[in-house]
Amino acid sequence: MKEDPELQVDDDSPDDRTYSPNRTRNGSEGARILTAITIVLLVVIFVGGIIYFFTRKPTQGDTTLQSKIASLEEKITGLEKQIVDLQGKSVAGAPDPSLLHRVDALSQKVEALEERSEPTTELKTKPSPPKLPVKGQKRYHTVQKGETLSKISRKYGITVKELRKLNDLSGSQSVRTGQKLLISAGR
Repeated sequence: MKEDPELQVDDDSPDDRTYSPNRTRNGSEGARILTAITIVLLVVIFVGGIIYFFTRKPTQGDTTLQSKIASLEEKITGLEKQIVDLQGKSVAGAPDPSLLHRVDALSQKVEALEERSEPTTELKTKPSPPKLPVKGQKRYHTVQKGETLSKISRKYGITVKELRKLNDLSGSQSVRTGQKLLISAGR
């Protein structure tokens, strides 16, 4: 019978060998080599990533941001120039005498107009209270902002009590803007 080289049994089994401290195992040496290769590979990837990020070209977003920054810098420079110009004009000197003359003339005209528009004391009279309606006619008042029952009653010459009674308002109720109040029952 022919012997198949693949089916040959190794007579040197690990149990037959004697122990020697200088002897290394083939399996542990392979593990060390694999670990070393893995570490070297990780270091190469890390260094490559760093080089990539420092040498890459700016993307579209980066160039847009850079152009916006440049635009803002130009605007700031323009504003700084305007500030310097305005400061130079304000320090430049005294106001123009012709301008001062025009301002004085205008103020005199305003004073003259104010004097003309003031009515004489003879014309000044106390405004008359609103006319009360003719008998048999009801009269209403729409409450304006800031008005109270007291102000409204004085305006029409009636008491607050009468005003409350005409409008069925209790002592604690107040009026609100836009509310329509009966002033005269028309009896």
